[in-house]
Amino acid sequence: MEIKPLIKRVCVYILLLVIYFLLHISVFPNFKLGGIAPNIMIILVSSVGFMRGGNASLFLGMFSGLLLDMFSGTYFGMYAVIYLIVGLLNVLFHQWFFGDDMKLPLFLIALSDFIYGGLVYSCVYFMRARYDFFFYLFHVILPEVVYTVLISLVLYFPIYYMERWLNKSDKRSERRFVGFTE
Repeated sequence: MEIKPLIKRVCVYILLLVIYFLLHISVFPNFKLGGIAPNIMIILVSSVGFMRGGNASLFLGMFSGLLLDMFSGTYFGMYAVIYLIVGLLNVLFHQWFFGDDMKLPLFLIALSDFIYGGLVYSCVYFMRARYDFFFYLFHVILPEVVYTVLISLVLYFPIYYMERWLNKSDKRSERRFVGFTE
């Protein structure tokens, strides 16, 4: 891969990360339903994971988690590891991703948020001897999964169209590069 498309891709991912992070910490906490806010960062990390695959989702997951770690009062590095795991799991589905079908993205975002909720429970509540998992499951994890999937119907498409634009741009630069060497 040439350096210019790589720099463009990194800049777009940084822009998406900043926008989705700001939505996550400033806009959507004001729209809580029953005390539950959607997990906007899961939408970003999951989407990039199954669309792009490779290291992009891992780095995006790690940096998303580090941003959340800096602005939360929990253990530093916990969210970085959790989002890294979520990014890694979504990379496994990259080969089955087709852009025109919404079933797989919605399922993977829901699964990612469910795994995220389970890992947060394990790291925060279970370690503090709060063993009522089913209460946490039915009052926090599942409502957050449903709310995140509903919000992802809107926030998924900017990521999808940016990824399509980046892929077209990469193909144009590859053709230009190949044409130049012949």
